[in-house]
Amino acid sequence: MQIAVHWGDLWAPVAMMILSVVLSRRTRRWRHKRQAAARWRSRTHWEWLPFMFGLVVTIAELARLLDVPDPGIAISDVVARALALTTVFMVVRTLFILFARGGRLLFRRREADSRS
Repeated sequence: MQIAVHWGDLWAPVAMMILSVVLSRRTRRWRHKRQAAARWRSRTHWEWLPFMFGLVVTIAELARLLDVPDPGIAISDVVARALALTTVFMVVRTLFILFARGGRLLFRRREADSRS
């Protein structure tokens, strides 16, 4: 069963990838300005998530759009699934780091309020 893909279907993933690069450059500039990288030892890399999602969709759709033979489509599907799995792990890691930071910040405020 062949899935119909059009060139117009690629604008959203490519836009996500471009957005991710712009977002990464902005956050890097913000971190250097505020020296947040020194304060927060581990970075979340949340700004690269749209890039990864866009890359997965682009790889999956581009092979079908270029009418690659079946072995090529199978390889592109495997690569897209591996990148999708990597993206899921990045999301889980990012959420864990953000919740851990929020919990530390919340408990710090409660301790400061109870001391006053």
